[in-house]
Amino acid sequence: MITLTLFQISSLITAAVSLFLGLLVYLSGEKNKLNFSWLLTSIFIALWSIGLFAVVFSSSITSTWLWQYVLALGAICIPILFLNFILYLTKKEKKLVTLQVFSLVAGTALIILNFPEFKISYLAGYEKSYFVFPFYFTIFMAISAFVIMRESRLAKDPYQKKQLMYILFAQIFGIIGGFINFFPQLFNIYPFGNYLIILYVVFVSYAAFPQRFFDIKVIAVELFTFALWVLLSIKIFFSASLLDLVLNIAVFIFVLLFGLILIKNVLKESRQREKMEKMAMQIKKAYEVEKKANEELAALDNIKNQFLMTIQHHLKTPLTSMRGYADLLLEGAFGKMPLKIEEVVKKFEISTTKLIKMVNDFLDITQFQLGKKTVSLKEGVDLSLILEEIVKDIELQARGKGIYLKLEKPTGQYLVKADELKLKAALVNVFDNAVKYTEQGGVTIMLNSKFQIPNSKILITVKDTGRGIAEERLPKLFDSAFERVEAVKKDSSQGRGLGLYLASQIVRAHNGRIWVESEGEGKGSTFYIELPAG
Repeated sequence: MITLTLFQISSLITAAVSLFLGLLVYLSGEKNKLNFSWLLTSIFIALWSIGLFAVVFSSSITSTWLWQYVLALGAICIPILFLNFILYLTKKEKKLVTLQVFSLVAGTALIILNFPEFKISYLAGYEKSYFVFPFYFTIFMAISAFVIMRESRLAKDPYQKKQLMYILFAQIFGIIGGFINFFPQLFNIYPFGNYLIILYVVFVSYAAFPQRFFDIKVIAVELFTFALWVLLSIKIFFSASLLDLVLNIAVFIFVLLFGLILIKNVLKESRQREKMEKMAMQIKKAYEVEKKANEELAALDNIKNQFLMTIQHHLKTPLTSMRGYADLLLEGAFGKMPLKIEEVVKKFEISTTKLIKMVNDFLDITQFQLGKKTVSLKEGVDLSLILEEIVKDIELQARGKGIYLKLEKPTGQYLVKADELKLKAALVNVFDNAVKYTEQGGVTIMLNSKFQIPNSKILITVKDTGRGIAEERLPKLFDSAFERVEAVKKDSSQGRGLGLYLASQIVRAHNGRIWVESEGEGKGSTFYIELPAG
């Protein structure tokens, strides 16, 4: 029966772990040059470990000589391939050609130097040529360590910095383990070096693995599963009988498959969690960007409103003065004017009055947009009297256009809780709008109580036979201060579309609502203003 030493068993375990983790890294992530370079490194670590096992185990010179070559090949390629992996990791691919040429020359020289007469250094004792290997190994590993430390210092990405430091930490185990196995006769505990190399392979594989590094759950599952595999592998080599060997192999295969499925599921969960975290970070960043943009827009909007208020206040004063001068001229304060000049002054006075109204509308709109309270509600305001006053004021305008203006209301009081001046301004805008866009027929204003007491509502209906409004424009009519129906665009003298918007704001401030209905262009419009009684 073949008896295996603890050193031989640890060598086989090192080989198995290296191959498994190298394949796991390569198959689990993107099959790029980085992962492939680590796979090659793992393969040659496995070859080196198998060489250690076979050289000690071999009973003939020929087989020992053969495995010595395998051992030497692994010793030569491992530091080269590891440096190759580090250069890919740090994106220094341009230096790879120089490295590969130098490695080829150095590796060939080592093989020739170590076997000048086909003598077996391992069996013949330590010759001078054998000590070239640790020197060669030290140079390459020192270069790798230098590159890692340099790139870690320069790395701006915290993730890459952790990755490099993790590999540097692993390299310490690899160097110590390699030197122990280079000089096995100097150390009484043979497996010690192999176990350090196992740690080196595990740590580098984990650093190269496409997942979040320090996920405790993933680490715990992988280490636990790996420990079971190692223990069961050792148990296989120490089987007492054939039946025991078969059972141990069966248990190992079962645990191996179960462990792979478990690791796969945990990794899947980890990746899903990482995706969710990335999405959460993206949402957070988007929210912060939106918040900042909204703050900037709010600041700009405030500046705009303040600017408008300043301009409007500065416009209102000279316009009021201009109208006052026009009134004085018309009253004859400066003597009688010729008829033609008087007509011009009257037109000037009318235009100035319209401009003052427009400025006042601008001021009111700006106040609403700033969120400032612009209405002072009082109980017992008679809506019937307000309507009579408005109709009387604009009746002359309707007659001048050859259209009728009628007010239909039952007798009695219609009391509302209102700011009389503001509400009057809103109703004037609606009535004036109806008269303005009616060329034939006329405008009918109706007042009635829509609901019975209690919680009664008072409804004002303004029906005209004017131009009408296209269906697609109805929902937007009160939304913008500058919204105008299509027909208005052709007549710039008819205003700027401020009136309806301001009216809607005032009505809403009175806890009422305003809406419009129209069958289409050329079919007239009906405006509704609903106010709570009080």
